[in-house]
Amino acid sequence: MVRAIRYLGMLRDLSVEPRWIALAHVADPPGEALTWIGQHIHRVNQQLNAILNDLLGCFEPVLCPDMQVFAAPIAPQAGVDGFCCDKPSQALGENRPAPITLMVDAGRIVPADWPGLVAHELAHGIARMPGHGVEFSRAIAHLCLAQDLPMPPPQLDADALRYWPPCRHNPEPELFWLGRSQGVPSGESAL
Repeated sequence: MVRAIRYLGMLRDLSVEPRWIALAHVADPPGEALTWIGQHIHRVNQQLNAILNDLLGCFEPVLCPDMQVFAAPIAPQAGVDGFCCDKPSQALGENRPAPITLMVDAGRIVPADWPGLVAHELAHGIARMPGHGVEFSRAIAHLCLAQDLPMPPPQLDADALRYWPPCRHNPEPELFWLGRSQGVPSGESAL
């Protein structure tokens, strides 16, 4: 459990809003979720990082900022499945620029659609602007084309781009964080 508590603390330190990282909606008390996170989060993050690295491969290395991705239990009140943070990390010190951090709730989206979720947050990181305007639209179109994800229609408005590419939601996202869903890292038992 100590590993999970430290992990969640790190996520809160990196988050745009620390209250968005929460387990209360998953389990109360959170012991079962903390145990699963402590034992399995590394494998989940390996899968997400493989997706991120594949997506970053469609950009020239000099054009890509340093990026990192983490699975995070995001509170439903946040109203998002993931987010992008570009803030300095106290752990890195002042002499080293912090990577842009993508946080995605791996439990909310079915695993087959994780590439779309990571692509969406990466497009925010590439655009380096909030919202779903022209820069985001260009970045998501490039990522979708390069990675064989559904392309956004050319005149798709910013509101519709909030949900691009389409991702299927998991009907019981809390089960992921308890190790009881199909999103459990491959080769691992649910409990």
